[in-house]
Amino acid sequence: MEKMYQQYKDVAEFRMIYIREAHAVDSSRPSGIGRQLNIKDHTDYDSRCDVAERLIEDKKLTMPMLIDNFENTTDVAYQAKPDRVFLVGSDGRLAVAADRGPFGFAPALTDCKTWLDKLVKDKKEPELSKEEIAKADAKTKQRGPAKKPTRGKPAKTGSSMSESAEPAAAE
Repeated sequence: MEKMYQQYKDVAEFRMIYIREAHAVDSSRPSGIGRQLNIKDHTDYDSRCDVAERLIEDKKLTMPMLIDNFENTTDVAYQAKPDRVFLVGSDGRLAVAADRGPFGFAPALTDCKTWLDKLVKDKKEPELSKEEIAKADAKTKQRGPAKKPTRGKPAKTGSSMSESAEPAAAE
């Protein structure tokens, strides 16, 4: 994702949204980066921000990062856990909507790159076919019933590191 950001940051806006940690060492499914960096489940919004900063430093990320609030509004709205990729056109419609989880990540990056390559080549956003629009719309509807978070308090505003992520943002 960082590589794509570096390649296309002059023609498209990118945002990474850090949500609740999917594989914290004290979770039911510890693995990957959670184990590598000894990331524990977030106990409050400050701890979520601290982990996001650690990930930025560890992965040397330069892409702008937003942090989901502690009610997990973005995660719940987009069913983003453990990871998910979306590409939103300037008209606010989804141009690419990844399948949930790690298996949808790589194919979505390929789809995003194809779309961005067309944007650069044609100097305008690619028009989606009715089938492509229906496919993206269907993926957002596959998420099942939203689960309301059972813990937490409102997100702190004005974090020095990021903005709070809003699910309706079309960036």
